[in-house]
Amino acid sequence: MNGFELTQKGKLPALPLEVKCPDCKHPLQLYTYAQAKSVACDRCARVSDVQENGLVPGKKVGREKQEPLIPIGSEGRIKDILYKVVGFVVYKEQNFKYRWREYVLFNPVHGYSFLAEYDGHWTFFRFVSDFSKGAAKNTTSLYYLDREFKLYNKYRSQVMYARGEFSWQITEDNSQFVEYVAPPYMLTHSFSKVDQSWMLGEHMEPETVQETFSITSPMPYKIDVGAVEPFSDNFSYQYVTKVGGIAAILLFLIQVLLFTFHQNKVLLDQTFTVTEEAGKGTLVPVPGPTLEIGSSFLGATNLQVILRAPVTNTWFATGISLLNVKTGREYFVEVGVEFYAGFEDGERWTEGSPGTDQILSSIPHGTYQVYLQPSRETMAYGTTLPETFQLKLVQDVPIWSNFWIALLLIGAVPLVQGWRHYTFEKSRWMNSDYSPYESN
Repeated sequence: MNGFELTQKGKLPALPLEVKCPDCKHPLQLYTYAQAKSVACDRCARVSDVQENGLVPGKKVGREKQEPLIPIGSEGRIKDILYKVVGFVVYKEQNFKYRWREYVLFNPVHGYSFLAEYDGHWTFFRFVSDFSKGAAKNTTSLYYLDREFKLYNKYRSQVMYARGEFSWQITEDNSQFVEYVAPPYMLTHSFSKVDQSWMLGEHMEPETVQETFSITSPMPYKIDVGAVEPFSDNFSYQYVTKVGGIAAILLFLIQVLLFTFHQNKVLLDQTFTVTEEAGKGTLVPVPGPTLEIGSSFLGATNLQVILRAPVTNTWFATGISLLNVKTGREYFVEVGVEFYAGFEDGERWTEGSPGTDQILSSIPHGTYQVYLQPSRETMAYGTTLPETFQLKLVQDVPIWSNFWIALLLIGAVPLVQGWRHYTFEKSRWMNSDYSPYESN
């Protein structure tokens, strides 16, 4: 490089070259020395061309003066490369209101890079030399880094304010820009009648930028979704779908394993006769047998209660008490059936069923005395009151309802995340004229 010798790889000399603004005589500092093509005064906003015999005054770019969040001269390490901030520009998209800020970064070995901020979203850009599509300006998608980059924006920029030094003449630049996105990356093609270049941008979190350049001021608030802001690095839709699929397979294997260990042991399968108390219309309690309930593979067991009764246009129910003869603890459940049938408008209809079942969970092993308290509807027209009922008790049956609930919850996570991903991407493309989503 001209003008200085590198004393340490990757670092600029500590003292910059001092020059004076030809307009207001304000001292200016040049960190890039002979690399600079133009320099903007931070006092009068005059942009001067850097020539061998000094600075030649040019246009002013002070219509929207802003203080850079990252001061000129700040240093920060990005991708293991130490950069110095040497320039700051406020851009406006021609014919539109969109504005963004761009910091020019310089390293004497690796050259120039750029850090852009738009609506609180930060993107780090570097020139790339291993990709070129020539002057193809109407391409809707590109492939680079094994990714598909989709056309996002086309525009020309207008400088609203600048300070610091630049490797190009910023007031004379009439380049057109075309942006392609594949979050968290962006390919930017800039071209004019005499020159073209490609840059690769990568999303940076505001916290990372703040830490990199030791920024003490509040960071700009993020608005909407950035052009290359990733949906989620740690909880992406693809990751959740993959984990959900693995979890569903494991859940099924566990269910099959538990199914093979279930006993399905019938403890009771008996038909009981009901007796009505004289003059009261209620049914007499029925003493049941004594049962020995064992343990399951997981310890406490479940108990399936199956009830059937010959009901027609009526109902029948019975309370079932299981009394542990050793501990005195009682487990109670009431099950009932109802069945109705008839004709209406020439068609037969039915409602209910003469059979039902219910599950009692977490029954400890032990000896249990069974007590039954049946009940039925009083006599009504067109009914046949049941005189008997069948009760079946089965120990340690497989319960598929828990499996289906767990599977539903596992499946709901990718569905919810998929919807969030869809709305996130749709919001990203709201600022693009090339959105793949239908606009309302």
